[in-house]
Amino acid sequence: MASHAIFEELNIDYEMVEIDLSKKMQKSAEYLAINPNGKVPTLLHNGQIIYESAAILMYILDQYPESRLAPDLNSPKRGIYYQYMSWMSNTLQEAIDRWAHPEQFVSTENAIQEVVEQAALDLSHCWSIIDKELSSNGPWLLGDTLSGADFHLFMIAYWSRCYTSRAQDWTHINDHYQAMLKRDAVQTMMLQEGIN
Repeated sequence: MASHAIFEELNIDYEMVEIDLSKKMQKSAEYLAINPNGKVPTLLHNGQIIYESAAILMYILDQYPESRLAPDLNSPKRGIYYQYMSWMSNTLQEAIDRWAHPEQFVSTENAIQEVVEQAALDLSHCWSIIDKELSSNGPWLLGDTLSGADFHLFMIAYWSRCYTSRAQDWTHINDHYQAMLKRDAVQTMMLQEGIN
């Protein structure tokens, strides 16, 4: 979702190839040959294969510095940008994965419930961190400047809408989420992906 919306935001030419997760296309030999993790998305650009959402976002935005969706290399906000992209991938998304797919972490039914409960607590902690930051420094993760990190946060917040710990239940994250929903690029991405 985040990469797709960024392509639309940048108004650049791209080709999307649908990988139907319900049919386990991401586990096919053909797909595993380009992304051995068997996950989406994967980007092919100028003969280079790149996977992981945050890496794809950072890579693409570095190709288009004029977009101003990533801070300049010498900007003090560049470190904060890296921090959010890494934290969302390694901490927030990790908690999301444990909540949504507990069976990948443990095998017994009792343990699965414990993993889900702990993941919900961890998600609430993560949401509180982001909500506080947006309250103090928003409306965007980098203050008054929209960045690729905001697209990444929107994607994760969207996923959480049916969780017991939802991003939308936090005032400032919900304001951020609603502002992202109004962006033409996000609307186009959601329409093309058939989501609402």
